[in-house]
Amino acid sequence: MKVRIPLVLAVSMLCAGIAAAGSFSPDSLVWKKCTGCHEPVNGVIPRVEEVRTTPEEWAVVVERMARLHGMSLSAGEMEQLLKELCATQMLRPDEEEAVAYLRLFNNTQHQEAPRDKDEELLFATCVRCHSFGKIASYRMTPENWAKLRDFHLYMDPAILFQMREMHWIQEADAVLAYLAKRFPYQEAWKAPKADLSGEWVVLGYEPGKGTYRGTARWKDAGGGEASVAGTLWFSDGTTEAFRGAGTVYGGYALRTRTRHNGFETRGAFTIDGDVIRGQHHFPAPDFRTSASTWYRNDGKSRVLRVTPGYLLPGEETRVVLEGMNLPEVSAEDVSFGGFVEVLAARRLDPGAIEAVVVSRQPVLGSAEVRVKGLPAGEVTLAPRVDYIVVTPAVGRARLEGGAYYPPEGVQFEAVAYSNGRDVWDGADDVALGPVPARFHLEEEVTRPGDDDLVWLGAIEPDGTYIPVGDYRPIAAREYSGEGSGWVKVVAEYDRGGRTYRAEARLAVTVPDFIRRIK
Repeated sequence: MKVRIPLVLAVSMLCAGIAAAGSFSPDSLVWKKCTGCHEPVNGVIPRVEEVRTTPEEWAVVVERMARLHGMSLSAGEMEQLLKELCATQMLRPDEEEAVAYLRLFNNTQHQEAPRDKDEELLFATCVRCHSFGKIASYRMTPENWAKLRDFHLYMDPAILFQMREMHWIQEADAVLAYLAKRFPYQEAWKAPKADLSGEWVVLGYEPGKGTYRGTARWKDAGGGEASVAGTLWFSDGTTEAFRGAGTVYGGYALRTRTRHNGFETRGAFTIDGDVIRGQHHFPAPDFRTSASTWYRNDGKSRVLRVTPGYLLPGEETRVVLEGMNLPEVSAEDVSFGGFVEVLAARRLDPGAIEAVVVSRQPVLGSAEVRVKGLPAGEVTLAPRVDYIVVTPAVGRARLEGGAYYPPEGVQFEAVAYSNGRDVWDGADDVALGPVPARFHLEEEVTRPGDDDLVWLGAIEPDGTYIPVGDYRPIAAREYSGEGSGWVKVVAEYDRGGRTYRAEARLAVTVPDFIRRIK
């Protein structure tokens, strides 16, 4: 059944300058698959060309069209549809970056919270079922935002009874009017040409494991596809060889499918000219997630990262300067400014220089690093570590729910801070960087006879937690409860004769059975 557009709407589209030329030609797959229900008006496909969203959300939409409305999809057609849709109907890079925490479909620890009264109403009306990020992944015309009310009533008629403490229809209308102003459609995206071919330097960080650097080579395969192979060297002495493929959507959104030392990973990155930024992760239960930045090797000598990023006075510290095409050096070639003495320096390989330094700075400040006069960034000079903080502050792990729902864990880490008030009153404290703390769990007493700790297993000393149970009743537990619960995560870190302690919280909860509404 085709969607008929009223004459008044067609005229208004013409007057608005929308209908002169649509984004899709009659020989495009989008036209062939979508116009059977969405009848074109003056070359424009209604609904389709009034929405911009992410590749992940377009996949959800297309899958729903196939599942509920009979759209036929043969092998390979989903990818072609997504590429065509994202060429024009995709978020801008800055819009997509704001919801990037959802794009890997992993167990993200990002916490959402309303910023103002309007968002409080939005959270009460919508976010109890969806994440805010899913909603913020869309840009639509006012007419399309308004249609969501009836769409939800059609998909879930029980919503009025589930939301019986509020006037959901009226409050949904108010929220949708707000969203039409907050996230307007604006204009179609024009995908730039992406060129990945060549050699890249990779600099990254993996919580619980440490920093790494590597090299990779991309080869263009045409049609937005490319292959990649490379090697990563971690600061703990381990290496990972990886190879695989990537797909570019909308000219900038790179989604990778690789194997690291034989283990499958998925990645989501943003291409910005000669720089690629993003994350890759190992699917559950091995849920490790790494953040990295890739730099195209243009043959120039550049220092791109200094690790660690802070120095304490009186400590002899091994600092690694990483980049590309780095020169041979001695101590005289490396400078950290007048408050830092460079005791020794040598090139480890063309991608790294090692320097042994001592800071003499007694108060909070910074030092500009240079290698043979080449700018290399800054390091923080801190008088001491004042305290540590565990991140995430509240971790959420999920129990196993069967073969298709493996357990999902949390990687905690401890970050050192220095008090900003040592510089001036009211200054923000300064995050110095991750530290190798020891982790353990303690009971968080929330009720008489609280026994959550007994059933939740243990956390690894490096902060890795993976649930040990599955989502089924435990006969030995009170009320035959499953292996869920709420406990403390405790980190302890020794430095300079002092032991620092910090706490976070861990919630172990049910599997995520309906990911499409995430």
